Amino acid sequence: MKKHPDKQLLKELTTFQRVLLITDGTVTELLEQYLNESIKVVKLYENIEEDLNQLSDLQQELMPADERVFLKRKTLLQGQNTLNNWLYAESVVIINNLEVNFRTDLLNSQEPIGKLWAKYRCETYKVIVGAGEELASELATHFNISANDKMIARTYTVSSNNKIIMIITEKFPYQFFRGE
Repeated sequence: MKKHPDKQLLKELTTFQRVLLITDGTVTELLEQYLNESIKVVKLYENIEEDLNQLSDLQQELMPADERVFLKRKTLLQGQNTLNNWLYAESVVIINNLEVNFRTDLLNSQEPIGKLWAKYRCETYKVIVGAGEELASELATHFNISANDKMIARTYTVSSNNKIIMIITEKFPYQFFRGE
């Protein structure tokens, strides 16, 4: 995954796909407006970890050096009515850098992270650190596509109070959001 999206890839994408790839806003709200449907979170995996080997090379590189405890979370953003899965997200949350109530809600609710940022008025700064395309592989079953179909992916850090609080990777099938 490259830091900035490849120009050729950007040419192939629709306007909304490009917006999803480069936005520093809340993807959940963008999806709700585009799809005219409320979005809910489906948690596939969530566990507090201490083994940095559970992270990708990029995630390890971005992890603050003094942190060893993190929440690893895998979710789908799903349409409330259609039950269509629209986006896969893998989050690494440095839980010791989160405000206590935010952390509690994150662990115990089904609210998307972006909505929790707004709820707690958490000032954040996001930096895209990787973007590109990859094969769907094992994620294909969540989207009813082939393992050889392309996914659009991006990884970004979220900082608050000058500390990285999250490293998030989001992926969606290339063939989604093609109708403009």
